[in-house]
Amino acid sequence: MTLFTVKSADGTQISCEQHGAGRALVIISGALFASARWLKVVPLISRDRRVVIVDRRGRGRSQDHLPYSPEREVEDISAVLESVGAPCDLLGHSSGAILALQVAETAPPQLERLIAYEPPVFFAAEDAIAPDLPERLQALLAAGQAEAAVETFLREGPRVADAELANLKAGPTWAQLVRDVAHTVAYDSQVQRAFSADAEALARVSVRTLLLLGSASPPRMRSGAETIAARLPNASVRELPGQQHAAMLSAPALFASAVNDFLTTPLATAQATSTF
Repeated sequence: MTLFTVKSADGTQISCEQHGAGRALVIISGALFASARWLKVVPLISRDRRVVIVDRRGRGRSQDHLPYSPEREVEDISAVLESVGAPCDLLGHSSGAILALQVAETAPPQLERLIAYEPPVFFAAEDAIAPDLPERLQALLAAGQAEAAVETFLREGPRVADAELANLKAGPTWAQLVRDVAHTVAYDSQVQRAFSADAEALARVSVRTLLLLGSASPPRMRSGAETIAARLPNASVRELPGQQHAAMLSAPALFASAVNDFLTTPLATAQATSTF
């Protein structure tokens, strides 16, 4: 493993963790994730490629810069793609999948393949996240209530059930999440709110794209992923059997198999057979 930093357009230093060698697969984490949470799956997807895990601004070793804007994160990722060179691939999880889609909309010349794992995009009113969630989270954080901010985000964003939340709070990672990344939940909520999945913008994304979806995930996740895939000109959907929103942790071998299958299929063959 090696570390390197990239300077984004606004001067923010973005830290990247690199594993393996060869063509790059750049990974963008979702909410409450930092690079360490990918380490189970990295050995399974870095055998034939270079895996570059980006610490999003405000996380891990990366700098932060206020005021926050999702547009700055798109610039961060674009700077990383430029640094790793062409051709490269991009994998985004959750809010990181939204950012990856937004990067793809800018048509970076280095990007050849895109994987988006359950972008939290909700089209039905009953599925949508409250539009004032980012401001309420920021108010809690400003009042020093980091744990309440994380709880509120989990209850209203991914809608984590009470029992699951209780297990998470009793587990070994809760204190670390609250200490290290609580301040970023307001960022992720802004990313989600700012993305409209505009059909015209998505129609301009020409790179081959895979939407990953856990078969046990809530219907609102399926609806969002399938709608986005239908708006992309060269996309397919693959289910991860028995999984939900974090298969890289719960089933790393299964997750890696889906990633490796997609990235090793010749482009011409995939484009000829994709039928979503």
